[in-house]
Amino acid sequence: MQLFALLVGVLSAATAVSADDAKTTTIGFFGADVFTVRIPRYDSTAASVAGINALATTYHIKCLDGAPKSDCQIATPWTMIQGESTFSFTGVYTSGTTATDAVTATRDINCAFSSYSVSASCSFSFAATGSWDATAYSTSTSSSTKNIPTESVTFYALEVTGGVDSFTAPAATKTPDAAAALPAAQPLITAAPIGAAAALAVAAMF
Repeated sequence: MQLFALLVGVLSAATAVSADDAKTTTIGFFGADVFTVRIPRYDSTAASVAGINALATTYHIKCLDGAPKSDCQIATPWTMIQGESTFSFTGVYTSGTTATDAVTATRDINCAFSSYSVSASCSFSFAATGSWDATAYSTSTSSSTKNIPTESVTFYALEVTGGVDSFTAPAATKTPDAAAALPAAQPLITAAPIGAAAALAVAAMF
């Protein structure tokens, strides 16, 4: 299975959803090439809006309906929260379709930054167990970095196929009170959807 270097980071400024994008759109986020843990690449993923307000948009990411296991294995939807000053992601995924090739991994990413790309700082943890090529496999790591240079940021794209109308709903501009805000471990982020033409690099997050 094709591998790719993990890129993490923060969200780019973007345009509003147009009428033509009422059912499906692409949101933009960008990653800093600071963590080089290599993980299996997933095709056939898409996101749905799980929550939105003026400070944060929460996405649930899962496999497309009917996607073969060779393209995507997500038993429980991943959670991504993004906004102007922070980014977070948590997810458990499986790579491999046979008893001898099956690795289950958990990863968590948290980033804080100023105005999307300025002075970004991120923490990352990754753990995986299973077997690959009939050999037992186990690894874990964690790291953090501060003041990531703006020029290290690369734009990425994620297709949103559920809850797209939420971007223009009244809740999208409502500021939550302190009681409704997410805890510090899950940073608040505002998602800004962008047109597909502006979503460079990849067509899906993983």
